[in-house]
Amino acid sequence: MKLQQAYISEAVAIGDWQIIGYKGPGESKTVSSTQTTNFRYSDGGSYTEHKAALATGTKVKGWTVENIAKLNDCAGAADNWKVEVEKATGSEGDAKFTSTVATACGDLTPNFSKIGQ
Repeated sequence: MKLQQAYISEAVAIGDWQIIGYKGPGESKTVSSTQTTNFRYSDGGSYTEHKAALATGTKVKGWTVENIAKLNDCAGAADNWKVEVEKATGSEGDAKFTSTVATACGDLTPNFSKIGQ
């Protein structure tokens, strides 16, 4: 989140992984996707020229994680962890991050929903 926040402060836009200098864990599959044995990490946004405008009340997917196999009650092959970004009310170049986790996956990462708060 720190790389994204730094980019947002400067560009007043959300940047894709390439432009903010982030690389997810595991092996690279593409510029915006990596994979470990159990998880696939993806840059969830839709970008033009590596960035997307931020608007108040409009969330942009910034990061998603899919578990490849079922883990306990957490179904596989779904984006079960997400971080979305929107323009924060008030100051220009500030963002609000919202982290969500699928209900069945919450026990695996109990503090995930606190990211960005």
